[in-house]
Amino acid sequence: MRAGRGLLLALAAVVTGLCGRPAAADSATRVTAEAAFEAAVTQLVRSYGPGGAASDLSPDDVLVPLRQAGLIGRSFDGTWDYYAWVWPRRPLSFLGHPVELVITEEKRGAFIGCCVDDGVTLVLRDSGDRAALQQFADDLRCRLDDASSDSRADEALKRSRPKIDPATRLALKCHFGVINQ
Repeated sequence: MRAGRGLLLALAAVVTGLCGRPAAADSATRVTAEAAFEAAVTQLVRSYGPGGAASDLSPDDVLVPLRQAGLIGRSFDGTWDYYAWVWPRRPLSFLGHPVELVITEEKRGAFIGCCVDDGVTLVLRDSGDRAALQQFADDLRCRLDDASSDSRADEALKRSRPKIDPATRLALKCHFGVINQ
C-alpha cells in the first residue's frame, strides 16, 4: 500500500507541475511587476516635484502591477485615516532592497479635517548597499530614514505579524509635502 501511495503522490506532483506555471514564468512575472512598480513610483513622485508634469496616476495606482502579478492581495491589508498599506505576499524588491510594506496616502472617503499628504512610503529591509536607493531619494527629493522615524510606517509595523522592529527597517518617503519642502 505504501508504494502505491508514493506512486500516487509522484503522479500528483507531475500533474501539478505540468498544469501549474513554471518557476521561470513566476520569476519573470515578478521581475516585470517590480519594474512596472518602480516606474509607477518614479512617475508619481516626479509629478509632485517642482516643474513636474501632471499625472493621472494616484498613489494607489502604483500597486496595480503588484496586484496583477499576485505579489500583494486584492485589497489593502490595513487602513488608517488617509493612508493604507499592503504586505507583499511573495518576494518583492525595490532597487535591490526587499520590500516589507507599501504605504499609500491619498484622500479616501470623507475629508477628516486636515493633513492629506499624497504619496508613497516604502518600508524596506536594508540589504547593505544603499547607493541606488539614496540616489533615487536625492534625485527625486524623497527622504530615506529609519522606519521608526515615520509615523505611517511605525503604525503599520505595530500591526505586523510577526512583529517587525521599525528601527531595523528603512523608510523611503516620497510624499508631496516631503518633496516640496
